[in-house]
Amino acid sequence: MVNVFTYLDYRKFLKDRFDEMKEARSTFSHRSFAKSAGFRSSNYILLIMQGKRNLSSEAIIKVAKALKLKKKEAEFFENLVRFDQSKMDAEKNFYYEKIATNRQYADARPLEKGHYKYYSHWYIPVIREMVLLDDFQDDPKWIAQNITPHITIQEARDALDVLLEIGLVERGSDGKLIQSDPHLTSGDEVQNLNIANFQREMIQLAARSIGETKPKEREIGSVTFAVSKENLPEVKKMIREFRSRLAGFLAD
Repeated sequence: MVNVFTYLDYRKFLKDRFDEMKEARSTFSHRSFAKSAGFRSSNYILLIMQGKRNLSSEAIIKVAKALKLKKKEAEFFENLVRFDQSKMDAEKNFYYEKIATNRQYADARPLEKGHYKYYSHWYIPVIREMVLLDDFQDDPKWIAQNITPHITIQEARDALDVLLEIGLVERGSDGKLIQSDPHLTSGDEVQNLNIANFQREMIQLAARSIGETKPKEREIGSVTFAVSKENLPEVKKMIREFRSRLAGFLAD
């Protein structure tokens, strides 16, 4: 039986549940589904599945009842809908965190949860890179004092726990922390949300550094230029190439 707790895309869940119900009863159709949910339009459910229409608060309840979802299933389904239809990242984060707390969902998507945790705070990816330093110390106090801007000892301790939990660092044969290189990925929607959260934090840190970091210890500049829509892809390509060269230089 289709399990709503293993889905992030509520439209995909609806389609799979519909196919399951149709397989059980050949006369079942989008029209009969819409009718059982109390919708006047016979193709309303089909339009929802195709992403051409959204579910209102009232419609969420109707669909949940038509699918005979139990209370917890209906609550989870509503969070899926809210997550999908939210326009602001703050709303998406709110509903995703509700979704991710479900044990069945977390068990079904461990890499996705790990990806979300990794980008939950700017300093977690930073600490992973600090592991490569020759003088790195596996000590939350040392980490907290040697990261800029400083974080608390508890934040450093929690970050190490996250990195170890999701397998992005591990202990070598000598017991010291080293980077591991697992393939950590997730669905595009969650990955895009993670990156947006991370980039927002990094932009805020860059703004803070203007007043908190000495000019010789940072490099922030600005340039104003006109660029056509036709040339913009090439400009972005040049920026990406520079980032790649810089990353390669620092990795040597």
